[in-house]
Amino acid sequence: IGGTRNATATGTPQTITITDDDASPTVTLIVGANSINENTGATSTLVTARLSVVSGRDVTVSLGKGGTATNNTDYTLNNSIVILKSATSTAITLAAVGDTVSEANETVVVDIAGVTNGSEQGVQQLSVTIVDDDTPPTVTLTVGNASISETGGLTQVTASLSASSAQTVTVDLVRSGTATITSDYTLVGQISIVPGQTSASVTLTAVHDTFDEANETVVIDISTVTNGSENGTQTAPTPIVDDDA
Repeated sequence: IGGTRNATATGTPQTITITDDDASPTVTLIVGANSINENTGATSTLVTARLSVVSGRDVTVSLGKGGTATNNTDYTLNNSIVILKSATSTAITLAAVGDTVSEANETVVVDIAGVTNGSEQGVQQLSVTIVDDDTPPTVTLTVGNASISETGGLTQVTASLSASSAQTVTVDLVRSGTATITSDYTLVGQISIVPGQTSASVTLTAVHDTFDEANETVVIDISTVTNGSENGTQTAPTPIVDDDA
C-alpha cells in the first residue's frame, strides 16, 4: 500500500496584526473649588483629569500654568497628571503657599498643554483664586520737628506701616489748623508707600512773609488709607514760629 508516513509539515510562520480601531479617549479638567485661602481654612483643592472612556494605555496630561499667581512662590502644582490604564481619572493637589505679606488676591489658570495616548476635549481651562487672608498694615504719622521757623523752616512728615505690603499703600492727608495751605506752608495731600517699603515721607515747608503775626499751627490727620488702615487716630500738629520783628 503506497502513501506517506511520518510526514513533517513545512512552511513559514505567519504574523497577524490586530489593528486597534478604538477611538482614543478625550480629556477634560475639573477643579474641586474655584477659590482657596492663602493661609488658613481651605488652602488647597483638587485638579482632576478625566477620560471620556477607559484606555488600555497610560494617558499623560501635560499641564499649562498661568495667571497672576506664580508657581512655587504662591502655589504648588505638578506639571502633569498620569491616568493609569483601566482608570478613568486621576486627581492632583493645587496648594497655596502661605506668607505674611498683605497682597491682592491672585489667580491660577490651569489648561492642557498636551496629551499622550489621548486628546484634549475642546479647550480645557480652569481658574482658581488664591484669596489673601493676611491683615493689611496699619499706618502711623510722625513729624520730624516739633515746630518749624517761618523763614526757611521745613520738616518731614512720615507715614509708617506696621508691616510691609505687596501693594502700594496710599495715605490721604487732611491739612487744617490756624495756618493756611499755600499762604503759610506747602504740603502735598498724599503719601504713597511702595511695595516692599515700610515708610515714605513728604516735606512740610513754611512760606515766609514779612508780617509780624502770631505763631500758626499746621494740623495733619489721615483722611483715608488704601490697602491699609489708620492706626487709631493719627494727628500731627506742627507750629510755624513767626520770626518777623
